[in-house]
Amino acid sequence: MDSPIEFGTDGIRGVAGTYPLSPEAVLATGRAIGRWLRENAAAPTAVIGRDTRPSGEQITHALLAGLTAEGVAADDVGVMTTPGIAYLTRALGYSLGIVISASHNPADQNGIKVIGSDGFKLSDDAEAAIETLIMRYLADPPASSGFGRVHRAEQHRSRYLQHLLTGLAPDTLQGLSVVLDCANGASYAIAPEAFARLGAAVTALGTAPTGDNINVRSGSEHVRRHSETLRAMIADSGADVGIAFDGDADRVVFLTPGGTLIDGDHILALLADHLLQRGDLPGLTVVATTMSNSGLEHYLRQRGITLERTKVGDRYVMERMRAGGYRLGGEQAGHIILLDDEHTAGDGIYIGLQVAALIARQRTLLEDIARAMPRYPQVIVSTHLARQVPLEGIPALQPLVDETLAAFDHQGRVNMRYSGTEPNLLRAMVEGGPRSSMDEVIERALALCQLVIQAGQSDSAQIDIVDCATGAKIDANKYR
Repeated sequence: MDSPIEFGTDGIRGVAGTYPLSPEAVLATGRAIGRWLRENAAAPTAVIGRDTRPSGEQITHALLAGLTAEGVAADDVGVMTTPGIAYLTRALGYSLGIVISASHNPADQNGIKVIGSDGFKLSDDAEAAIETLIMRYLADPPASSGFGRVHRAEQHRSRYLQHLLTGLAPDTLQGLSVVLDCANGASYAIAPEAFARLGAAVTALGTAPTGDNINVRSGSEHVRRHSETLRAMIADSGADVGIAFDGDADRVVFLTPGGTLIDGDHILALLADHLLQRGDLPGLTVVATTMSNSGLEHYLRQRGITLERTKVGDRYVMERMRAGGYRLGGEQAGHIILLDDEHTAGDGIYIGLQVAALIARQRTLLEDIARAMPRYPQVIVSTHLARQVPLEGIPALQPLVDETLAAFDHQGRVNMRYSGTEPNLLRAMVEGGPRSSMDEVIERALALCQLVIQAGQSDSAQIDIVDCATGAKIDANKYR
């Protein structure tokens, strides 16, 4: 009996071609989504898009076969960003939107994200109902319930492009020079066009997707760790800023000509200032996750702004924003949400354009925010384990967490969790206090991870350390 297929924090994920993304499982998933949709919509329709991974077309066809077997009419947009599908679902009145993407993950992986008619991710209850149907269809698939039609809908791309440009004058970016890193992903065509339409001088890399090269030495996650290529292109072109998206373009980070990484925390601080000045920051509140640096909280507090924290995952940020009526939220990794009637998802290209418009008016804006917002020593230590060991089942873990926090005078933070998008990947975020050294933070983080590694009997596990402030990878061997 196959293990249950479940939606994680960002959809169903796995290695393409294998369970839960084998052709049979994807067909069952398509039928389950179609059946659930037929039970909840009078004349069910769906719009589907994908990033540039080589498995995307196969998964698309299998999903469409399942959807149409349940009588759902579907429009296939082709390559499209995740926020693009969210926008099209709501704006054009589809019953459902589906994105085939594994975001910033490697090319051999893929995923299935489902978006409701309101442009937001489905509720936990809806996902649970679909999960039950998937396993039923896998065990005993019934005869087809209908013959839905499939239409190609590449023309929706121009509708989404116009949406990105709404409210911005054609000369908004006149005189601004940008280097875009499109990760060989879903933004490879539309992002350069959007920036050029607003008058920017555009140099672009990561715009020749082969499928296998998505996120390979490119994209926002790569730039957070290895910014040399983007920095060199900024220097060679004399650009004012570098802007990097991830594979499905719901994340964005920036790089200054001097090589300073501007991540999601900086962007939240910058946009909070902007919205505060405009009187457009409801509740004087910004929503972020437990991963955001306490320096952001300090910066906002000085301006009378509250930072509310959620679990890691943009869906939890969005849930809190909707519940509180808030406008701005996001994640340190660059998933930023400016919530209004037209924007129901974090959109890297949209945020990139909005921030670029501010830079066009004040060239030193990114350097200014990097200097003004303090950053406490903070690292993420990650390792793939042979199996997931329940953290609450390791008796010595909480005492070691308590000891770590005491060493930081109870001004630091520890967050340990398994990735919701990569199997068996343990991540430990450890942040020191204002007086902590980076070496101390790293040593404490490694000790926490080693405890879990030993509990999982994964002694040979490779350990990666990343400095959250710079995105630079740190050699773990120096601390062994």
